[in-house]
Amino acid sequence: VFLAVSSNTRYQIVNGLERVVEGSPLARQVPPVALAFTVGVRFANNIYGGMQFVDWARWSGCQ
Repeated sequence: VFLAVSSNTRYQIVNGLERVVEGSPLARQVPPVALAFTVGVRFANNIYGGMQFVDWARWSGCQ
């Protein structure tokens, strides 16, 4: 349930943001901007997903 609801939603949001940034004129002129954005967003997504999983595990009694 957690993966279907939380992870998939976050994955879709991250993909959408990456497409917008990679299609921007700034990212085309300065590719490291797109790379830095991708690394930052994926890192933040990983941290946030971990926090959500811990909260879900506590709530459901798995932890």
